[in-house]
Amino acid sequence: MRVRWEGAVLMRSPSTRGPGVLPAGEPTPVGINVAGGAVAVVAAALVAAAVPAGYPGLRFAAVPLAVGGFAAATGDQLALAGVALLGWLVTNGFLENRAGELSWHPAADPSLVMILVMVAAVGLAVGDGYRQVRDVRARWRAEAELAQIATDAEEREEKHYA
Repeated sequence: MRVRWEGAVLMRSPSTRGPGVLPAGEPTPVGINVAGGAVAVVAAALVAAAVPAGYPGLRFAAVPLAVGGFAAATGDQLALAGVALLGWLVTNGFLENRAGELSWHPAADPSLVMILVMVAAVGLAVGDGYRQVRDVRARWRAEAELAQIATDAEEREEKHYA
């Protein structure tokens, strides 16, 4: 049931949702987020594989950027743990070793793990900050719209009784 007044929705009851529709505000399931992050990591690895091995900085930057972008976009910490692990596995197996073999490189792997963790943390912070600013702006717009509706109603009422 919707109650409308001057084109604004004032109330929406839970019965307006159809079956199988996620209400606004419910998070995306973790499995869906992990799958999306896996696609992003593999795509970044394919891009990084095209960079010559003589440019290791550019070559290894693609996967951490994908992990950070995933963190900022979803804000899902549980899925991020799996995606960061997958990012390390893909980087180690296909960008460092190039044959799909996983091995520990004492000189490079601790740095790669720390880079992935730091980029994930920065991505979460950036994404949460963006979502907070977006929510504050949405609340401000809603309050301004309600104030405008109330002002318009008062003006019409004054004209009606005048």
